[in-house]
Amino acid sequence: MAHSPLFKTLIHLLKSANSQSLQRRVTSSSTSRKKSWSRRRFLRYSTLAGGAAIATLTDLPNWRPALGSTHPTIAIIGGGIAGLNAAYQLKKLGLRATVYEAKSNVGGRIQSGSLIDRELVNDFGGSFVNTDHEDILALAEEFGLELFNRFEHADTSQVTETAFYYEGRLIPEAEMAEKLSPLAAQIGSDAALLEEDFDTYVELFDVLSVTDYLNQHQDKILAPFVRTLIESGIRTEYGVEPEEASVLQLLFNLPTVNQDAVEPLSSDETFCFKEGSGKLIESLSNALSGQIRTGLCLRRIQSRNEGFQLTLEPRESRQGNPLVVNADYIILAIPFPALRRVDLQTPLPDGLRQFIQEVDLGRNEKLFAGFRDRPWRQATGFTVDAWTDLGFAQLWEDTQRQPEQQNGVLTFFMGSREVRPDLPVLVLGQQFLSRLDRQLPGTATAQMGHFVRTGWANDLDIGGGYTNFKPGQYLKFSEFLYIESENPEERVDVHIGNLVFAGEHLSDEFYGYMNGAAQTGRLAAEVIANLVQQTASQHSTSTSITALNNL
Repeated sequence: MAHSPLFKTLIHLLKSANSQSLQRRVTSSSTSRKKSWSRRRFLRYSTLAGGAAIATLTDLPNWRPALGSTHPTIAIIGGGIAGLNAAYQLKKLGLRATVYEAKSNVGGRIQSGSLIDRELVNDFGGSFVNTDHEDILALAEEFGLELFNRFEHADTSQVTETAFYYEGRLIPEAEMAEKLSPLAAQIGSDAALLEEDFDTYVELFDVLSVTDYLNQHQDKILAPFVRTLIESGIRTEYGVEPEEASVLQLLFNLPTVNQDAVEPLSSDETFCFKEGSGKLIESLSNALSGQIRTGLCLRRIQSRNEGFQLTLEPRESRQGNPLVVNADYIILAIPFPALRRVDLQTPLPDGLRQFIQEVDLGRNEKLFAGFRDRPWRQATGFTVDAWTDLGFAQLWEDTQRQPEQQNGVLTFFMGSREVRPDLPVLVLGQQFLSRLDRQLPGTATAQMGHFVRTGWANDLDIGGGYTNFKPGQYLKFSEFLYIESENPEERVDVHIGNLVFAGEHLSDEFYGYMNGAAQTGRLAAEVIANLVQQTASQHSTSTSITALNNL
């Protein structure tokens, strides 16, 4: 599922407006993206990684690959990128883990295919990669996967990069920037308060919804389409209505100004995989040959002495009886909606159980439409994406990475109430094209009449798009989010003994992104590696003491 480029768009608009309200937040040119991100999280974790390169598990200072007679049984539940990356990182250390996946195929919310046209690849789930998504970028480099830069290849000499279709017209970027500026100044001022005194102001803001916040500052919204744009961004970014999203999720995405340039802290969404993001899943799967078992649903986890007993049922009843697995270590890498159906007979903190029960995934879906050519590349069109009030918040060209093809595919991206599961896909697709044709004449006649719609919210193994924090939830559950830091006092790992958790929903820095899943998979593997080493060390010490006592 792609996150929306809303905040990149807003930042670009702010730059066009030359907003003076951001100048007091100037940073030096040496400020790294990592440190800029820690500003976004309000300096609470200001030493986060220090801009250093991603550490691999083999970089752990005290890790000893030779574990003697220790051969732990490691079970990973979930074959999305979090689970696959955890297994892959462990394998590089000589630790073998088995990945159990409920579906017949792995990848979770990262799937690619050619359902519209066999010559064109489309990402049905996760697609875009930010320039600071170091885990995904590292994996792409390691497997030799080509990334496509969406903005370097956008020809804007005659057609704009991003279009805004509101109130029945194409709104010029300069006008959008002008009308947006006062609200942006208010957001900047409030984000500065959080940076100055996080503990005081986080409680005040976290209880506010985006709707509350916009209502409080209605006087700074100079045109109705400004509010519509912000609300559209929340629907696409988090898959909920603005009243269901903590305003912290808006404040988190403020730009930093470096002299006269505005640098995004989130959602620059520069890259996509040339052959589809599913190629990353394919590469990880190939690297884990013999370690993946599909078609098995986790039903129960029971604590047993120092380990666990897992009960997994075949997805198809005819495939046999339940499988019982004894494991020394477990990584749970499935979304919370799926985890709620698992009988967790193991001690967990009340707060973590509440987190599992209360925090949901938003509802986002894509509708793909095929075209014989690319009529959106006209004077009133766009080369990358567009924002609208036409019943779909956003659309973009999903085949920009395949310029050699004449035909193309548009992705209509919907969030929350925009998702219309009650309408047949053909009906909804024709509605969208009819409305778009009023702004882009020729799109309706260029269509192939072929539409495909995703259904992530109805998938029982997933349950939606990506994580959303409702008002009050971020602060309530932030202690259960991974914090990556070289300082042990600031680092936070999410595990209860030998039961370790992973997934995008547990990444403080990148929740809602493919990178959040990959990052927490790597961090979960690091937790397992350290636990195994501690056990091996304890065993070695115990053996030495016994030998001494026998002298």
